[in-house]
Amino acid sequence: MKKTFRSQVQTLLHGVDRKSRLSLIVHLVLASAIIINVVSVIFDSVDEFAHRYFIAFAIIEGVCTLIFTIEYALRVWSAPDDPRFSGSWARLRYMLTPMALIDLIAILPIILWIFTSIDLRFVRIVRLLRLLKFTRYSTGLELMLLVFRQQAGIFGAASAALACMLVFSAGAIYIAEHQAQPDAFGNLIDALYWSVITLATVGYGDVVPITPFGKFLASIISLTGIGIVAVPAGILASAFNSELRRRETAYRHQATRQLLGKRLTDRVRNKLKSHQEDLGISDEQAQSIVEDIRDVHRTESDEILTCPHCHHPLQLELKDAETNPPA
Repeated sequence: MKKTFRSQVQTLLHGVDRKSRLSLIVHLVLASAIIINVVSVIFDSVDEFAHRYFIAFAIIEGVCTLIFTIEYALRVWSAPDDPRFSGSWARLRYMLTPMALIDLIAILPIILWIFTSIDLRFVRIVRLLRLLKFTRYSTGLELMLLVFRQQAGIFGAASAALACMLVFSAGAIYIAEHQAQPDAFGNLIDALYWSVITLATVGYGDVVPITPFGKFLASIISLTGIGIVAVPAGILASAFNSELRRRETAYRHQATRQLLGKRLTDRVRNKLKSHQEDLGISDEQAQSIVEDIRDVHRTESDEILTCPHCHHPLQLELKDAETNPPA
């Protein structure tokens, strides 16, 4: 069945197809636009550069915004052809996904700046969020977002415990230091700032307790903060490791199926490359896995005899002529 134009657009924007020159060009243009725009926003924040290269920055902003607007419109238009959003309200369900919201944020600042009197500084900060669009082209960032989604419940529980500890420590240090240091601990917001810095084990030293009870609390809170703040980091590291092992195992399984009883032809290489890109496996990892599998199944002739009908490997038994003489 021939694909419709909308389906072709959806496939083109869904991911990078290294075998398609058009796909490579489109995604190269999008990635370059993201990088160029973010760099221009950074230099545009410097007054000297902003006045000297105003026209250049304006052109870059206009061209990049046009590219991002066309991309967003095409993604929304072709959403019904994505199997994940097929059915009723496909476009609306796509528009509510995190990546679609990031695409919307990428074009929203300039629209708000044109039609409203919004502060230009706010527009600059929001424009920097366009860098989040780069998650489509970074396996590491994509993996990080996946891990966060998978461990959302655990992260939520750890964050709740951290929030409770922050509020408790802020209230305790406020009671202990308010009378001795009314300027430094004048209210709970000031105490909360100290609590965040202390629990994060940063310790700027701009605000410190001076009463004996305050110093005792600071010691307890600092020691507690080491454990509480380290919990989310440990969860994240463990989840990253588990997801990487799962992907490596999945690629090893696919590679074993492709290589068992077969030579490493161009067709097999293309299939393995496709699996590698889908799973986000690096070239070094993929090469190591393939070599391990080939070492296991390699014979003296470096070829495996296969059945001409089912292509399964043949198990041959070599019998000794002396123990089994001919009849």
